[in-house]
Amino acid sequence: MLKLNAGEAAATAGAGGFGPALRVDAAIGRAPAAHLPASDAAAGGGARFHILDGWRGVAALLVALYRFQADGWLFHTGVVRHAGLFVDFFFVLSGFVIAHAYFDRLRDGQSLSNFVIRRFGRLWPLHAAMFVPFFLFEAARYYASLKGAQGDVLAPFSGYRAPGTIPVELAFLNSVGLYQATGWNTPSWSISSEFWTYILFGALCIPGRRAMPLIAGALVLAALAVGWRNGHGDFDMTFGLGTLRCVAGFFAGVSVNLLWRASRDRAQTHRGLFGAAEIPVVLLAFGFVAYAGGTPASFAAPFVFGALVYCFAAEAGPVSRAMNNAPFRLLGDLSYSIYMTALLIALVGGRAIVAVAGRLGYEIAHETQAAGETHEVFGFAAPLVNDLLALAYLVAVVAVSYLTWRFIEKPGRRWFNGLADRVSGVRAAD
Repeated sequence: MLKLNAGEAAATAGAGGFGPALRVDAAIGRAPAAHLPASDAAAGGGARFHILDGWRGVAALLVALYRFQADGWLFHTGVVRHAGLFVDFFFVLSGFVIAHAYFDRLRDGQSLSNFVIRRFGRLWPLHAAMFVPFFLFEAARYYASLKGAQGDVLAPFSGYRAPGTIPVELAFLNSVGLYQATGWNTPSWSISSEFWTYILFGALCIPGRRAMPLIAGALVLAALAVGWRNGHGDFDMTFGLGTLRCVAGFFAGVSVNLLWRASRDRAQTHRGLFGAAEIPVVLLAFGFVAYAGGTPASFAAPFVFGALVYCFAAEAGPVSRAMNNAPFRLLGDLSYSIYMTALLIALVGGRAIVAVAGRLGYEIAHETQAAGETHEVFGFAAPLVNDLLALAYLVAVVAVSYLTWRFIEKPGRRWFNGLADRVSGVRAAD
């Protein structure tokens, strides 16, 4: 039987982090360049990087697939088994977009307070909402234990889900080393890391704008060095050193944005070169995830994904043209919700499949080897059936994510944006 036990906090933690939506409105007091093509508007400093937005949606789906333990062909591919490395793509992308939207606007305490409240409002409403079902699950376990039921080895509200972890979880403190891990919605470690990295970036912009290229580069190298020295042989740092991992990726993204600012005119002049580089860069990124995951080579993630972001910021090639459509834009909109809801849906869906199969006389839960590790999975004899279950799961994740995006993310963001404007007296980009 699949269980949400103490070990799952570590087993499910290494995948994914999220920053802001990729909408980068024009400067304060200036209308967004919405009439321009996405690439032209992005190059002009406003509008939206549509293709990068779409890539974030694709990466979110791969992270979601990583969480679903159906023993099919997809489960055993290197890209899926090591999809946790896409967290570093999210960090790099967040750094790129935040720097693009806010680097020139963070000049004083008022603009910083506006920025922090908006970033909190971008992340916290869904984070808090997704905490609720995990808490209710634990409360149900506690109630059952009072009735004499025997369940997991870990007692209710203990260990990774002890009462002291609740305020840590809700206050974005679950990746700063206060606990070895927390066992609620474990992907939120990366959200916590991003929030504190936002504040670091904002605080550095005010006094150090001119020196930001040097500051960003130094932070990337320092974070990688500390992670290398204190990690476990790869870049899969989560609860204990997760913020360092975020700092490395985020400020790599800041560096890429500063490079983009300096070279975007040439990028528009030489769009053919950027377009020709798209397929090789995609192959590099996916090959890197497939083969570098779980190895020391994974420390190169900020640089590999930095190259991907820089290339696709130009939106100039065949891959960009294939992704410049409404479905990919919707995936970009839903990507944060996909990331945050996937674990719960994977656990509930997996349990339901195992339970139904058991009632029909099939014992489908078993262990398998993938990417050099033992995994507790479920599956029927035909791998294709398990892959179809995985695809059905992705459809469910997208459907649920649309609801959380529409009824939790968007209203929460509007409310906090209004609060930010009232508190700081400054109106800034979302």
